[in-house]
Amino acid sequence: MTDYTKIIAADLGNCLTETKLSNGKKYRGKVRDSYELEDRLILITTDRQSAFDRILAAIPFKGQVLNQTSAWWFEQTKEIISNHVINVPDPNVTVAKKCTVFPIEFVVRGYITGSTSTSLWTVYNSGDREYCGNVLPDG
Repeated sequence: MTDYTKIIAADLGNCLTETKLSNGKKYRGKVRDSYELEDRLILITTDRQSAFDRILAAIPFKGQVLNQTSAWWFEQTKEIISNHVINVPDPNVTVAKKCTVFPIEFVVRGYITGSTSTSLWTVYNSGDREYCGNVLPDG
């Protein structure tokens, strides 16, 4: 068992699945809880695991990893386009400006998959080796 596996196993009963702040209006999503204050939002990324619009389980440190990954990307791209992040005071928490949502989502995977006509796997499996301007090798 690796050190990380031991740490995660030891914390299986210590997952952040619920939040209860006393200020702001609460919105509960599948993974994030949001609290709307007068001029900003408090976004708390929990350890809830969801698939197919259902909460399945909780994974220790999942919320921290998601929130810190998002914070890193927002920091890397802030000179390209402004974003909503004001502060990340805790590994699970982002304090953000209220903004109009630009609905875009992406999924990062370590392998080619997908079933829709626009998915990488569908395009690759059809024999096309160029996807979004990237040339992919055979195999």
